[in-house]
This record gives sequence, C-alpha cells and structure tokens, in this order.
Amino acid sequence: FPKLLFVVEQPGRVEVLRGGRSVGHPFLDLSGTVADEGERGLLSIAFPPDYRQSKRFYAYYVNRAGNIRIDEFKRRSATQANGGSQRQVIEIPHPVYANHNGGQMQFLGNLLYFGTGDGGSSGDPPNNAQNKSVLLGKLLRIDPRAGGGQPYSIPADNPFVGKPGRDEIYSYGLRNPFRFSFDLPSGKQ
Repeated sequence: FPKLLFVVEQPGRVEVLRGGRSVGHPFLDLSGTVADEGERGLLSIAFPPDYRQSKRFYAYYVNRAGNIRIDEFKRRSATQANGGSQRQVIEIPHPVYANHNGGQMQFLGNLLYFGTGDGGSSGDPPNNAQNKSVLLGKLLRIDPRAGGGQPYSIPADNPFVGKPGRDEIYSYGLRNPFRFSFDLPSGKQ
C-alpha cells in the first residue's frame, strides 16, 4: 500500500490524503449516524495489526442517541471502506450531557484499548468513574473480533475478570481519557 494519511473529522467523515492531497472521496462517511455537537462526533478510528490481511478496522463515535459506540468495518480498497460491512462491537449508554465521551482507541497487539469519559457535567454527579459496574470513566480493553456468538471477547487477564466489576475494565477512576499512550520498551508491541 502507498503511504496514506487518514483524517478523522468530527461530523463523521474520514478523509484520505495521499501525498498531502485528498483522494477525492471519503474513506468512511458516518455523518448520518453521528451526533457531532459539543464534544460529540466521530472520535477516532483504529487499525489492528493484521489490517492488511483482515481488512478490518474500527470506528469510535457518539451515535444520534448520544451513546458511545464502536463498530467494525472492512475496507473495499486502500482508500474506501465498505459501508455495508458495519458490525456493532459495543455500545455504551451515555447520560444526557454532551461532554466527556472519551475518544481514543488504540491497539496493543490484537487487543483494543479505548477511553470512555465519565458521562459529563461538573464533578461526575453519578460517580461513574469510581463505579466498577458501569463502563464510563474507564480505560477498557477487549478483543474486538466476534467469536462464540459474542460481538467481542474479554482478555482473561483483565484486572476485574472473576472479581466485582465489569470484566472489560482495564483501569478506572478517569475523568475523560480522550488521549493516552503506551510507554513500551523499544521494539515491543
């Protein structure tokens, strides 16, 4: 594949640049299903390590109901997604507040990490970030591939597997993790 730059736009489109110029059509257009006021919108996309072979990628956005959602898609070509391949991976109810939706998702190996905001407003009134029975205000870790009749699976070594709390939780008590990074030893991923 030639080097491409994918540009995520809040209203729901992903543009592709080749050599600094638009290829002339969006890679993905979710503008009809994305709520994009305030901090809402298309939050990010992520490509798994096997993207060349699997053609799968993931979009993280706020839908028209105000919930945060991750869907899987497949590409049609290097510069265009197959909109008909959309598969819901996870949808997380979000309160009426338009802020603190989280935003970044990133693969580390085959596992998908994504930050969810606490649900918004001032001071997290429902205390979502500290509540381990809800997925808001957390860093979550899943394997987004469907299997066993489920839309995703949960790594057995996630911190709350077999303990009180949602198994998807990797870290909790976060206000609005819209960006994060991994500090790995050189050569690891």
